[in-house]
Amino acid sequence: MIAQHLRGAATALTLAAMAFFAAAAPAQSAGTAAAIATKPVVVEMNEGRLIKLSSSASSVFIANPDIADVSVKSPRLVYVYGVQPGETTLYAVDRNDRMIASLRIQVAHNLSGLNGALVRVIPDGAVTATSIDGGIVLTGTVMDSVDAENARRLAQRYIGQKQEILNQIKVLASNQVSLRVTIAEVERSVIKEFGFNWENVFSKGDFLLGLASGPSDIITTAGGGFIVDSDRDHLVTAGNIGSFNILGMIDALSQDNLLTILAEPNLSALSGETASFLAGGEFPYVVWDRDNGSTVSFKEFGVSLSFQPTVLSGGRISMRVRPEVSELSEQGAVSLAGFALPGLRTRRAETTIEVASGQSFAIAGLLLDSSSEALRGFPGLSDIPILGELFQSDRYQREETELLIVVTPYLVTPINGRFPLPTDNFVKRAPQPTPGQRGLAQAPYAPEFIPLNDGSALAENAKGRPGFIVE
Repeated sequence: MIAQHLRGAATALTLAAMAFFAAAAPAQSAGTAAAIATKPVVVEMNEGRLIKLSSSASSVFIANPDIADVSVKSPRLVYVYGVQPGETTLYAVDRNDRMIASLRIQVAHNLSGLNGALVRVIPDGAVTATSIDGGIVLTGTVMDSVDAENARRLAQRYIGQKQEILNQIKVLASNQVSLRVTIAEVERSVIKEFGFNWENVFSKGDFLLGLASGPSDIITTAGGGFIVDSDRDHLVTAGNIGSFNILGMIDALSQDNLLTILAEPNLSALSGETASFLAGGEFPYVVWDRDNGSTVSFKEFGVSLSFQPTVLSGGRISMRVRPEVSELSEQGAVSLAGFALPGLRTRRAETTIEVASGQSFAIAGLLLDSSSEALRGFPGLSDIPILGELFQSDRYQREETELLIVVTPYLVTPINGRFPLPTDNFVKRAPQPTPGQRGLAQAPYAPEFIPLNDGSALAENAKGRPGFIVE
């Protein structure tokens, strides 16, 4: 009885041991296969790599030959060639169809040449390219947006147009530009009298200067006014030198009705983006189709300005500026199917300039020439036939106006938090009780203290009655 019990216990132990080793062997094989599969073999595109197997293989398979190609050099040596970026799997089996290798093949972009080119092209930056499935990622820092764009274009040439680029480059410099513009219309006679010549514009220090010569000169006085000095050549600045600046001169001409300021917009845009401004309106016009149907469309007119800044290195700004001034006119007006369509008289300019932050530049030379005829004569005598022509005369009036645009760009950075307002820390003045109210209360007058925005309270020993009166 005891012997049977011992034999039963031994049998149970034997079965348990067999079950343990049977379960451990597959677990160990699965663990080995998983370890091999989690270690990818990285091969760059258009390059190859030799892989040495642990034992001789009779067959080698590749899951996706469009990503990687394989060539068996010997039973234990396999050559893998990268075709295009992606990931695939390589399998190798022996004569007994036992799997001896299961490898993940990861084909990456050839970035060694690209990273070297990035260092040479952008020496002041730190840009690194990393391969991903379907493209590459650019990371690092550069000084301005131009270097970031150069890095993107260089990477695109290396990987081709079909691959995508994820641009994660951080630009250290400010890439937002604020533009202060003054668009004015000045009589041509004023330009000729003062001798302005905006064609002779040259750079000097931090200013753009316009040479002018003529019979008159504008000089600032101690009180801030302007006087005219005859028979002198003069220099007009498009920046500030001392107390003289071109914007002050424009204000002075505007006060004397010699110049009309059409618009003074302030625009902001990111580097590479376009900002536009329009001060005017839209007029309707009718458009007919082939089926004799009509639709109403609108055409803009007025003062418009669009600019596209690009922030360069060293704080310089390259801008493409396109100002335009248009107005409705009877010249070119047509009547069609009972509809009167006015014409547009337009003056337009488009240019690309490069300045530093805070420098000003002027665009001029857009002329508008119009003439009119006025008949003057003596009442009564000018109405006599034939002889009346002796008592009348024709006066021709010719009006020439020039469009003057002064632009000043600035590199700006958004502030953190809110803008300070004039009403910040405003304290409401407490009402002062009347003598009768004091007598009823039988208590000394105590002003009403209101906490400030920062959480503090006004001191009780403050003299007077602080605060502002808001009407």
